[in-house]
Amino acid sequence: MPDPTVREMLLAKVDELVAKLVTLLAEIRAVTEQLEPERARSCRNALTMADVMVDEIRLRAHARPLDTDDH
Repeated sequence: MPDPTVREMLLAKVDELVAKLVTLLAEIRAVTEQLEPERARSCRNALTMADVMVDEIRLRAHARPLDTDDH
């Protein structure tokens, strides 16, 4: 089995960090749901945006390299 490339190692690290962020966001969500309803709703909106941003990081990191000739 060939050694992983630098890109593969970097993507593995991105995946590891994204997984940690997902776990932390879930913990934050559980705690903020215990706040007053209006504050919890406000936090829920921010957490939804954070979820989308974390997913976008993962997707962009794994996207096809920009310097290839494939179109």
